[in-house]
Amino acid sequence: MNVVFIMNDTWRYDYVGANGNDWIQTPVLDQFAEESAVFDRSYIGSFATIPTRHDLMKGRFGNPLHPWQPLQWDALTMPEVLRENDYVTMLINDTPHMINYGYGFDRPFHAWEMIRGNEVDRSRTDWFPEWKIKDFEKYRTSSHMATYHRQTKDRTLEEEYFAPMVMQSTCDWLERNAGHDGFFLWVDSFDPHEPWDPPPHYIDMYDPDFDGTSVYWPRYARTEDFLTDREQDHIGKLFAAECTMCDTHIGRVLDTIDRLGLRDNTIVIIMSDHGHYFGEHGLQSKTGPLYEEVSHQILMIRHPEGVGAGKRLQALVQSPDVTVTIMDMLGVEAPTEMDVQGESLLPLMTGKKRSVRHAAISGGYPFYIPQTGIGIQGIFMNEGWTSLTATGKEYALIDFPDRNRWELYYLPDNIGMTNNIVKQHPAEAEKLHTEVLRFLRRNKAPRWMQKLWRDGPDAVERPAPDEWLKLVRQRGMPHATPLDGSVL
Repeated sequence: MNVVFIMNDTWRYDYVGANGNDWIQTPVLDQFAEESAVFDRSYIGSFATIPTRHDLMKGRFGNPLHPWQPLQWDALTMPEVLRENDYVTMLINDTPHMINYGYGFDRPFHAWEMIRGNEVDRSRTDWFPEWKIKDFEKYRTSSHMATYHRQTKDRTLEEEYFAPMVMQSTCDWLERNAGHDGFFLWVDSFDPHEPWDPPPHYIDMYDPDFDGTSVYWPRYARTEDFLTDREQDHIGKLFAAECTMCDTHIGRVLDTIDRLGLRDNTIVIIMSDHGHYFGEHGLQSKTGPLYEEVSHQILMIRHPEGVGAGKRLQALVQSPDVTVTIMDMLGVEAPTEMDVQGESLLPLMTGKKRSVRHAAISGGYPFYIPQTGIGIQGIFMNEGWTSLTATGKEYALIDFPDRNRWELYYLPDNIGMTNNIVKQHPAEAEKLHTEVLRFLRRNKAPRWMQKLWRDGPDAVERPAPDEWLKLVRQRGMPHATPLDGSVL
């Protein structure tokens, strides 16, 4: 048996036709959903890109949530366990954070290939003449934009865009490796993560008449601070266009699997790590509390024997479950030292179980913001400890250590999480808070973290401002010095 695992960064659950979106064009994923077990309630564990990869590599939430940090040299991972069980393991990716700065997510695989140049990957130093951008203050930093321009200024064909290149490399690898007795292929496509810059014909599918400023790589901020309503609407259309491009080229991989005769012995998993806000909650970002638009993931599993095919499963599932599920479907037992915390989803697919947990707990590694207006990637975060999100069968709680900041939403009537009903339903909030405390205990959270959510923000000493800045640097992406440029 083989496994092809396709991860798409930042692809929102509700930007897939099969998931109820009636205006986006994703025919490949729509067809794939009909052939797969679709997990309609899959939620992120550790936020964001790199912490999610920790969850998936290890099958565990960390202690209990992984911070943004390199893969530890002594961590036992799923690809290593599969290697020990005679599977050929391969990573194909263009997600720069997995490899850059010595993050080491290539380590567990037999081999790896990286498509260079996406987002902040510093692959070129090319000189270029003056490059003018209208309304530059609406975009990311000059170094981000200069890096982007260097790496994309000479591309003309769709096959030179990042998602097409990743999927073409995947097709090539499958052709060269179809003869192995068993393989595990992890394909990590950074698209549809920003910058949202697909070929123009994809944009014309959604917004052909737009003639304003196309802010394809916006800074993270409150939308009211820098975008017009029309510009924000166009950004959402750019994202949709990027999703359609990704959908098209995932189709090429699925066609290659069929053409090579691998469909009857290959499990295919398509997943996203998290979403993005496009004006929801007043934000153009993915930072801040994890509402439904960011915490909800795509997860579809196509089993070659048709296990679960066509089922829309409503059980609450999370990223570490995928790891355990892959090993379970392959008949590989997780070693004791992995200390996995996920649950196999195979019993859900076969109908032997209806649920694996009462609530899904999502969040970044907690930290304290010393004053309103300071954030790791934005300017809109309020003073105090960051929150965790507890998503239950019907309700979702934004659980701050400070109970006065709690937010509760009834998802069947308010999937956009805009009507805070915590004062009307305090008992439901308490139930989900109990699930948060149980999650922290079960997954061996540090004592200070358990105390923080059990006893409130005054029970834990706040880090000094300089200590906070040190923590931000440790938990954020390392700071390099990209080459700036003649960017206006």
